[in-house]
Amino acid sequence: MDTHILIADNDEKSLDGLSTLLTDLGYGVSVARTLDEALTVAARDAPAVAIVALSLAQDEPVVLVRRLRAVSGERAPLLIGLGGWGESRHREEALAAGFDVHLVRPVGLDQLMFILSMTGP
Repeated sequence: MDTHILIADNDEKSLDGLSTLLTDLGYGVSVARTLDEALTVAARDAPAVAIVALSLAQDEPVVLVRRLRAVSGERAPLLIGLGGWGESRHREEALAAGFDVHLVRPVGLDQLMFILSMTGP
């Protein structure tokens, strides 16, 4: 598959699980454990999709989204906010901050594959 995915998460178990799953499915995957690492990887690798833990935002998801889009330029990835809470207000906050999609841990494979199918080949 040509789709390259950045996974940025400070939860090691979540990061490893999602990275392994997507790699096994044939995606190119880069990982980051901090916001600074995520920004560096996004600028270097130009991922088509960035799955970013909302916990990296430190209560400023708008800033996180703005910085990720700034380093990506015209090739901005599909931004998926990954959170631990699934109430409607959490989803609304993530979308209002500029994320394209909000997912709740643990991410369902069918749900993730549907979203990734919209990114093209």
